[in-house]
Amino acid sequence: MLRFKAIFYIAICLLTFQCLRVNAQNGNALPLGLKAGLEAGAYISSPEKTPFWLRTNQFGIVPNTGPAGQIQGTIRKDYVFFDSLSNRPQKTDWGFAVNPVLNYNEQNQFKVLLPEAHVKARFKMLEIYVGRRREVMGLGDTTLSSGFYAGSGNALPIPKVQIGTITFVPLKFTRNFLAVHAGFSHGWFDTDYIKGVRLHQKFMYLRLGKPTSKSKFYFGLNHNVLWAGHSEELKKHPELAVNGELPSSWKFYPNVVLAYTSKNWFTKNGYGSFDSYRLGNHLGSYDFAFETKVGDKQLFVYHQHPFEDVSSMLFKNVPDGLYGINLKMNALQNSAGFALSRVTLEFLSTKDQSGSTFYIPGSTYQGADNYFNHSQYSKGWSYFDRTVGTPFIVPGKDMDQSKKTSSRYFPSNRVNVWYAGVQGGWGNMLALTLKVSYSQNFGMPGENFKPVRGQLSTYLAGEYAFPHLKKTSLTAKFGLDNGSLFVDSAGGYFGIKRTW
Repeated sequence: MLRFKAIFYIAICLLTFQCLRVNAQNGNALPLGLKAGLEAGAYISSPEKTPFWLRTNQFGIVPNTGPAGQIQGTIRKDYVFFDSLSNRPQKTDWGFAVNPVLNYNEQNQFKVLLPEAHVKARFKMLEIYVGRRREVMGLGDTTLSSGFYAGSGNALPIPKVQIGTITFVPLKFTRNFLAVHAGFSHGWFDTDYIKGVRLHQKFMYLRLGKPTSKSKFYFGLNHNVLWAGHSEELKKHPELAVNGELPSSWKFYPNVVLAYTSKNWFTKNGYGSFDSYRLGNHLGSYDFAFETKVGDKQLFVYHQHPFEDVSSMLFKNVPDGLYGINLKMNALQNSAGFALSRVTLEFLSTKDQSGSTFYIPGSTYQGADNYFNHSQYSKGWSYFDRTVGTPFIVPGKDMDQSKKTSSRYFPSNRVNVWYAGVQGGWGNMLALTLKVSYSQNFGMPGENFKPVRGQLSTYLAGEYAFPHLKKTSLTAKFGLDNGSLFVDSAGGYFGIKRTW
C-alpha cells in the first residue's frame, strides 16, 4: 500500500510537470507586475514520521507523517519603489500575496492550509499589512538559520494587523549613521484548546553604520504576549482562571504592552492571583549582531538572548541563547563550476533558565523560566501544534512515544544544539543545501531526562533548473533522524516547480 501511494503521488507530480512544461514553452507572462508559482510534490518516509529537517521551518505546511502528496500555488504583487516611466521614486504602493496549500495523506485525507494571505500598503518605507505573512522574528541569517529563538517560521503564520517599517530606515538627522527597523502588531491566536486568545507583538532594532559602511552593528529586541481567552478546561483550575475566563478587557491593554501590573490589581478587577505577576504569557529576545566585509565576502555574527520574565530580561539566564556566524560569498556565475555561496554555524543553549528552581532563597527574582511552557495556555508558545520559536524546543507529541516524557506540552526545553548549514551549487543550474544538527535534550526544570537524549538530524536538498524550460525546476530533498529523542526515520520529497 505504501509503495502504491508513493507511486500515485509521484504520478501527480509528473502530470503537473507536463502541464508546466507546455506552459513554459508558451512563455506566458503575468500582467500588472504580478508573480506566481505552482509546485507539486510527494513526501515519502519510513517509518511514517516525516524526518525533522523536512518538516522544520516550513511555516507549518509539511505533514508530520508520510506518504503524502502536496500541491501549492502562490500569486503575489510586491512593492515597486522606483517608477521607471517617470524616472522617479514611487512614494506609495500596495501589494498582496496568497499561498494556498493542499495536502493529502492517509490520516488527514485532503487538508487545505493558507500559510500566506495578506494585503499591504506603504507610504515611503512605512507599511501596514493585514493577514498572514511568512516572516521570522529576530536578527540573524534568515536564509540558512536553524531557526530564530522567538519566531522561526516553524508554525503557520498568525493572522494579524501590523504597522511598521519595511526594512532598516536611515535617519537623516544622523547623516544616515543610525537606522531603525520597528513594528507593532495585534494578532488573533485562536487555537483548538482555548478560544479568544490574542497576540501582541512589537519589535525595534537599531543599526549603527551607514548603508555603504564596511562594518555595521545591530541591536534591539522583540516582545511577544499571549493574552485573553476562555475555555471549559480552565474552569477546572480556579487557581489559574476565574470561571474559565482570562483577563480580556481592552482596558488591560497597557498592562500587556508595557508588561506591568499595579499592586493587587487582580483582586480589584476580579481575577485570580496567577495574574498578579504579569498579565498573559510574555516572551521574546534581545538581539545583537555585527556585520562586516572580509575581502569579497560578507561576515555576519549574531546572538539572540531569550527572556520570559524579569530575571531573564536582566540576563540572569546567561549564557542561554542562539549564537550564530554566517559567511556569504559572491553569487554563483553561469560559467562557474561548483562553488559555495553561504555557510552558517550556530549554537543554541537553553539550559540555564535563571536557575533550576522557581523560588531562589535570598533573591528578588524567580528561576526555572521553563521556556515556551505556560500554565494558563497549556500548549504554550505553539500554534496549531507547531512550535512558534526555535524548533529545537519540541512538543512532546513529536517525540518518541515509547520513552517517558512530562505532561507539559514542551517536555524538553533545556537543550544544547550544534548546527551547520551550507549552500552551494553549479552555476545557476543546480543549487544544493546541506543541514546537520546534533542536540542534547535534558528535559525541563525539575524534570530531567535520565539519561540525556541525543539527536542527530541531517538534510540534503537539491534544485535543478531545466535549461530549456524557462523558470521550471526539479526539487529533491532527503532527511534522516537518528537518536533517542525522535523515532529513527528516513524520508524524502520529490517535486516540480514553475514560476511566472
